[in-house]
Amino acid sequence: MKDKALKIKNKVFSLVQNHRKLCIIIASGTVLGVAVLTTVLLYLHQIKASQNTVNYREYTVEKGDVTVGTSESGTVALDEQTVSFPVDVTIDSVLVKVGYSVKDGESLVKLDQNSVTDGTLDSRTKLAEAKLSLEQALADQDSKLKTAKLTYEKSRSDAANAYTQEYLDKAQIQNDIASAKEDLKEKQDDLTKYLALQKSYPTDYAKLKQLKKWRDDTETTKSSYEDQLEQYEKDHKAALDGLSSLESAKNSAYSAWVLAKAQDDGEDEAETEYDAAKDAYNDYADYIASTVSAKEALETKVSLYTAEYDNYSSAYDDYNETFRSKYGSSSSSSDDSDTAASSDEIDSKVTSLQNEVKTAQFALEKAQKSASGSIDEAEQTLQSSLIDGSGAEATYELTANQLAQAVSTQQETYDSLQRELDDVNSAINGDGVLTSPCDGIVVSVSYTDGSDVKAGEAIITIAKTSSVSMSVSLSEEDVTDLSIGQDAEITLTSYEGQTFPAAVESIAASPSRSGSASVTYAVTAKMTDSNTKKVFVGMSGEVEFIKKQKKDVLYVSDQAVTFEDGVSSVLVKNADGTTKKMTVTTGFSNGQYVEIVSGLQEGETVLVESAVTKS
Repeated sequence: MKDKALKIKNKVFSLVQNHRKLCIIIASGTVLGVAVLTTVLLYLHQIKASQNTVNYREYTVEKGDVTVGTSESGTVALDEQTVSFPVDVTIDSVLVKVGYSVKDGESLVKLDQNSVTDGTLDSRTKLAEAKLSLEQALADQDSKLKTAKLTYEKSRSDAANAYTQEYLDKAQIQNDIASAKEDLKEKQDDLTKYLALQKSYPTDYAKLKQLKKWRDDTETTKSSYEDQLEQYEKDHKAALDGLSSLESAKNSAYSAWVLAKAQDDGEDEAETEYDAAKDAYNDYADYIASTVSAKEALETKVSLYTAEYDNYSSAYDDYNETFRSKYGSSSSSSDDSDTAASSDEIDSKVTSLQNEVKTAQFALEKAQKSASGSIDEAEQTLQSSLIDGSGAEATYELTANQLAQAVSTQQETYDSLQRELDDVNSAINGDGVLTSPCDGIVVSVSYTDGSDVKAGEAIITIAKTSSVSMSVSLSEEDVTDLSIGQDAEITLTSYEGQTFPAAVESIAASPSRSGSASVTYAVTAKMTDSNTKKVFVGMSGEVEFIKKQKKDVLYVSDQAVTFEDGVSSVLVKNADGTTKKMTVTTGFSNGQYVEIVSGLQEGETVLVESAVTKS
């Protein structure tokens, strides 16, 4: 290439030199010289252009999905379902072979009906037992759930009232202390009162006894004078009666005289009669003056001692009432033993109160010492109630779930046994033929004609064509972005260009391979499309786990878009081969393709500069 360019350069240099010679020789050939120079320059440009050729790669604007995800290769697996029988049985004939495609309900095995009938008795017995267990589980669920509900409501109620209860408990503690103090003070006050009574009792009792003695002595003297007066009046009755008669006559005469004076009729005569009666009375009174004087002296003494007795009796009664009120004993009897007993009662009461004060003091000290522990207990009860209340719902739900699980377990056992019996009955009624439980492919036949099969052992295994999955190993960096149910897509080598929708079915909790270099986890994606009947075990392919996806959008190669001064653009190839630069609005990009929001249409061709060729 360098040699060719050098030859061209020399040729041009020779032309220029010749042109100079012509200019010197022929001065008038100016136009011809300009034409020659123009030709030379054009020739040089063509030489330069032929040295650089730009190549473009074409991309078509398409409509589809733009996806960001993680891809890994793997092989197809199909879920398998076994065909068995719930009781020991003998096979009459096997109707399929490995590799057969079967439909749901298609005949697989014919059993010996006599062997089927022999196995029903045990199944019926187990079913009856399972029914009883189920009924018991339901009864337990009902009763225990009610108990759990009551416990739940009580726990919630206790929690709701916990602070109030704590306040009441602490208030009760303080109230117990206050009550103990009040009881002690009451007992101490009573003891003080009875000690004072015990001290004052001898003096007060002596005073009461003295007043009683004075009253009794005065009563004795009064009675003596009354007896003397009564006897004196008996002894001098005639004389005293005569004086009394004369006194009555005197009084009558005086009344008559006063009346006569008032009426002015017989005044003198009445006065004379009055004077006579008075003189008779006075003369007789003088005659018995010593007798009257002695009687009057006795009457005076009786009157004097009667008054003195009344005073002492009143003083005694008043003081006796005060004494009874003060000492709480009856002293109305003249028998001193009744009053003396109250002294013993006071002494006994003092002794009793002294013991009660000691007991009350001990009770107060005990209440004060236990207050701290009781307060701690109240606070612990508060916390316990709050904890029980906060966990009440969870505890109730746990109990309910456990009871429901127990019922569910018994129900499943019962249903399973019922299905077994139904299978047995179906086999008896259907000439002993076992059918396929699903569409699929027979992958194994474990027994031959005439074989004896134990209950529950697999007779035939079928791969379900409706349940297709692919397991792959992902690095620990990639697996952290996945979740159960996350969208995925499976592509198979056998079906190029076809994509099967799928979803993440499982993510292993422990690594399938670990070492110093890498750690991987097994992840299984299951096809969600029902059109999987032509997918077989072991087919190779790839799973793409979708992190983000824009579906059904226009997109082009990410390389076709240029970005300059904030504007995205592409180079579009027209139908006539010319090109034009178009401004576009882009959206989501996965690094390989970019979404075109506006500016292009499906089917248009865009160019991407791929290389510059020098010739």
